[in-house]
Amino acid sequence: MKNKFLKLFVAIGIFSLASCETTELDLLVDPNSPSPDQLDPNFVFNSIQLSLPGYVNAVNGFTRQVTRQTAMTGGTTYNNAYQEVSFNGIWGSGYGILNDIKGMEPKATELGLNYHLGASKVIKAYVWSSLADVFGDIPYSEALLGNANLSPKFDNSADVYKGALTELDEAITLLSQPALIYPKQDLYYGVGGGVNSSTQAKWLTVAKTLKLKLLNNARLNGTALGVNIATEMSTLLAENDLIDTVDEDFSFKYGTSRALPNSRHPNYNTFYENATTIGGSYIGNYFMWTVVGEKAVADPRRPFYFFRQDTNTVGETIFTLGCAFQSRPSHYNSATYASFYQPAVLAPFCVATTSGYWGRDHGDGSGLPPDNAKRTVPGVYPVGGKYDEGVQESVQTNGTAGFLGAGVMPILMSSWVDFIKAEAVLTLGVSGDARALLESGIRKSINTVANFKTGLPAPSVAAVDNYVNYVLTAYDASTDARKLEIVIKEYYVAAWGNGLECYNNYRRTGYPSNMQPTLNPSTTDYFYTALYPSDSTVNNPNSPANSRTKRVFWDPGNLVLN
Repeated sequence: MKNKFLKLFVAIGIFSLASCETTELDLLVDPNSPSPDQLDPNFVFNSIQLSLPGYVNAVNGFTRQVTRQTAMTGGTTYNNAYQEVSFNGIWGSGYGILNDIKGMEPKATELGLNYHLGASKVIKAYVWSSLADVFGDIPYSEALLGNANLSPKFDNSADVYKGALTELDEAITLLSQPALIYPKQDLYYGVGGGVNSSTQAKWLTVAKTLKLKLLNNARLNGTALGVNIATEMSTLLAENDLIDTVDEDFSFKYGTSRALPNSRHPNYNTFYENATTIGGSYIGNYFMWTVVGEKAVADPRRPFYFFRQDTNTVGETIFTLGCAFQSRPSHYNSATYASFYQPAVLAPFCVATTSGYWGRDHGDGSGLPPDNAKRTVPGVYPVGGKYDEGVQESVQTNGTAGFLGAGVMPILMSSWVDFIKAEAVLTLGVSGDARALLESGIRKSINTVANFKTGLPAPSVAAVDNYVNYVLTAYDASTDARKLEIVIKEYYVAAWGNGLECYNNYRRTGYPSNMQPTLNPSTTDYFYTALYPSDSTVNNPNSPANSRTKRVFWDPGNLVLN
């Protein structure tokens, strides 16, 4: 759908540009390249909204793999798993959104469209901050100048964060004022109910919540931002205008159309079509094990998160599950990677469990067996797939299974906010009850997942209570450091479908500390930030030398991750 909208300002200073000339046509205005004052902000705002989930999905492709939500199969070590070209999608998508917002702003400002401007600034702050989260230093102050500067300098990631926080403060001001003209469409909060002051208020809530999240990301280096993180977060917490209900969740909802346009969740497109589309895509064994094997209690989200095409991996052949015929790697037996709920439960190998939770280990770059109709696929949440009732069935049915891809792209959810608050209480001493916030976050996550679609079996009250009490019992018996790890681990489980949250949390805290290592023993460095993409390194002489050990400003710098 988004391809219907013109991308009007593509001259981002980090890409190679092509130009065209009109000859002897004596055109005063090129009808194919309207100037900013000719744009309809409604159309551009729609395009910006539609582009955001695509950007988040591009970020997911990398961040979910290095945090084991999905399997890293492009190589056996970090040395060979990714190349510069792997990151062009994130770079191009992110800067494309920023350029569209820049193109819209003059006309929207002239017309006094504070709703359009405020919501776009929220998106702008999200994109700028997440680009810094992923890459570290990036073009910022000299970016988006087109032909005026094709080789922008790379600014410190702290300066990018400062800019993002400024954008959020401006968004808060704009969204606090009554809108003179409402957008024709709000694809996040106005679907099915119209666009009005209530939807505008939700964008205001998102702006404040995103600010809280960025401050928490930077809590170990507030000096670089020139702010007192605890004070700033305490102010936002006292105002209490943060995402705390499902209807305030910042997420994009997909449709069920298979073509013209394809409006389905991108992971549904991958896993629910055929052997060609599913290709080398696997859920990470570690993530599934975290949900279904690490604890001695059932996670109520399990049948919503995963669908098993094969409910029993015992008896598979060497052709379909070759790892079952290999010896378990000795380093997988280390207590470092075992469950900290049940120390005798070691890290998964080959499958998450033998009851059909069939994914791939971290860094398993072996060839593709004929297992497309056997491996576990994402379920109802978040991709709009099939609920797992324990019935063995292939979903490689050309997009006809489950909820037909009517999924959701989670961007900033109410359950996550409780975990952010709990972390701040434990680490910064801000006011609050970390234990109660942990419980609230878990319950909100389960409620969101279990009620995502109607007509499905709801987990019993007892099942939910059993899970919550199991985690809280472990929390109560833990040291302060382990309490924080339990909070981050539950955040990890709740963030299924969004890799950036897990990637940021892992680099900031080192948790979960029992992340499954690469299948082959390796001492190669973790991706503390992504590689600069070839679109930058080839075209911009100011692009720094690539090193995956460079770190974003808020990274404590003393963690050795695997």
